Amino acid sequence: MVGNGFMNGKMILSKTSLRQGFQAELDKKNVGIHEFVHLIDGEDGSIDGIPKVLMKQQYVLPWMNLIYKKIEEINLDDSDIRNYATTNEEEFLAVASEYFFEHHQQLKKKHPELFEILSYFYSSK
Repeated sequence: MVGNGFMNGKMILSKTSLRQGFQAELDKKNVGIHEFVHLIDGEDGSIDGIPKVLMKQQYVLPWMNLIYKKIEEINLDDSDIRNYATTNEEEFLAVASEYFFEHHQQLKKKHPELFEILSYFYSSK
């Protein structure tokens, strides 16, 4: 979990869950990546699915539109992205990022638009 209040900016992980995240190759789940993305997302003071430290303002609206499009696909069982991504925008970012880092090529093939924007977020440009 990512802390609030006096724990703000800190991440608490179960050692077992952290290890399992890097051992299970096909599940697209990784608690370390997931919670770290919440920390990145919260750098601007709000964990809201808009990682402003990674994106310029002009990408916010296209990103939000893509989130809602992908959530709709998940809800229609027309996606291989984990259902937990439909919880809210911040969980979508974290779940999509798990997929991005754990199954880079699969995401690129199945979700090219999502792959492209996540590549932009996480590039060193």
